Amino acid sequence: MIWPCKRFDFSWSDWLFAIRRCLKPPRGQDMAARVESLWSVEGDAMACLTVRSAFDLFLRAKRWRPGDEIIFTALTVPDMPRIAREHGLRVVPLDIDPRTAAWDVDALERCIGPRTRAVVLTHLFGARLDVEPAMAVARRHGIAVVEDCAQAYRGPGRNGHPAADLALFSFGPMKIATSLGGAVARVRQPEVRLGMAAFLQQYPMQSTGEFTRRVLLYGLLKAASSPTVYGALVFLAELVGLHRERWIHGLTRNVPGHDLLGHIRRRPCAALLSLLERRLREGDAPVARRTAPGELLFRALGGEVQVPTRGSVAHAYWIIPVLAANRDELKVSLRRHGFDPMSERLSVVRGEGMEAPGAGRLSESVYLPFDPGMPAAELERLGALVTRLAAVDRPREATVSSSVS
Repeated sequence: MIWPCKRFDFSWSDWLFAIRRCLKPPRGQDMAARVESLWSVEGDAMACLTVRSAFDLFLRAKRWRPGDEIIFTALTVPDMPRIAREHGLRVVPLDIDPRTAAWDVDALERCIGPRTRAVVLTHLFGARLDVEPAMAVARRHGIAVVEDCAQAYRGPGRNGHPAADLALFSFGPMKIATSLGGAVARVRQPEVRLGMAAFLQQYPMQSTGEFTRRVLLYGLLKAASSPTVYGALVFLAELVGLHRERWIHGLTRNVPGHDLLGHIRRRPCAALLSLLERRLREGDAPVARRTAPGELLFRALGGEVQVPTRGSVAHAYWIIPVLAANRDELKVSLRRHGFDPMSERLSVVRGEGMEAPGAGRLSESVYLPFDPGMPAAELERLGALVTRLAAVDRPREATVSSSVS
């Protein structure tokens, strides 16, 4: 028996609903409009296949010139800077504090140049950061702000900073309140939103058959994520020579690594949107279920354990990272005690001759197993084990000026 690093945030009732919608998709309804109206009464929301789709649409609508620059929070999913490069844009990394996951506002000032067009501010691990200091810098320089909230969903109505030009929220398979795909973007400028919509309407629709296969796959993965079954599966996987983490990351990847633009330049099917509407109608419940167990685990982790985002007052507890000098030894020890931590889900953004040591350090985090359904005794046992086993490595980087709120 072993607790997996993450379990999928959907119920069997949600899964059966998705199967029914795949077998009999909604007819005669604009499901995208229904999702968008649930997300925002201002009419500024857009439902897309993935967050990557929405970001690509935004860049297509903006029509910046090749060689223009976009600044990225220096730790993110690798596809986001890849999309910018596909548009001929130059990527500039914005370093972050490994102890707080907050971006460095002073560094942001230094990153902005005459060809800077936007900054992408990414909220990591389920914690929401105070974007106002960075927003003030962006407004002063006249650059766009993209707020990437894919890891920090907190329920409908909490849809990003009102001054952000684009705010992105993901409902992919690993996310809170997952609909096994789909995303919602809030686009501040009407002319940009109309441009994005014009491109979106030209895209082919994701097939219902493809979404059905995804629903069936994640039903199997959910069944396999019970501690008893999961323990047997990882034992067998390693017995036949599979690398545990690469195998699991590959199984749960939302977007295939090949033909990225071809995959994301599609519209979500009605069955997916119907499931997304169902999840949005739950309101704050998916986040509320995580709060008490997440707080319990944070308390169980001793004060000497470095937990990036521990000080955040707005936390969805999507992933619980810890910094440890003995990362590999910690993972091996935890697995011996029935907990399966992971790492390396995110990557460091690389720029020409630009380093991001804080992001590099944070990329080495160990992600602790966490699920709101874990018994309190197991959460306390996990916290005690990490406190005892983690040899704390205190980074020497200076604390950044951005605060966490």
